[in-house]
Amino acid sequence: MAPQPRTITRTDPSRIEFEWDNGEKTVLSAIELRSMCPCAACVDELSGVRRHNPASVPPDLVHRDVRLVGNYAITLMFSDGHSTGIYPFPMLWEHGRRA
Repeated sequence: MAPQPRTITRTDPSRIEFEWDNGEKTVLSAIELRSMCPCAACVDELSGVRRHNPASVPPDLVHRDVRLVGNYAITLMFSDGHSTGIYPFPMLWEHGRRA
């Protein structure tokens, strides 16, 4: 079972730090988060194939807002106008472990 975040901190406009309840920390950039967006506009709902090309993410991308979704995820508003992704905590933790 994936840990839950103790704290979620927007360390600057381009980075978010997660401190997990198992003591681990994960820092993810706005570019990483936008590139891994799981929304239906970015990933085909039926096939799971990524529709959004991560190479198209602007290099100066930042997140303008970070919000909790219940007690299981966050959602982000990016400077490119994208805001429909819901990022479940287990997905963020797993991505951080692979990075």
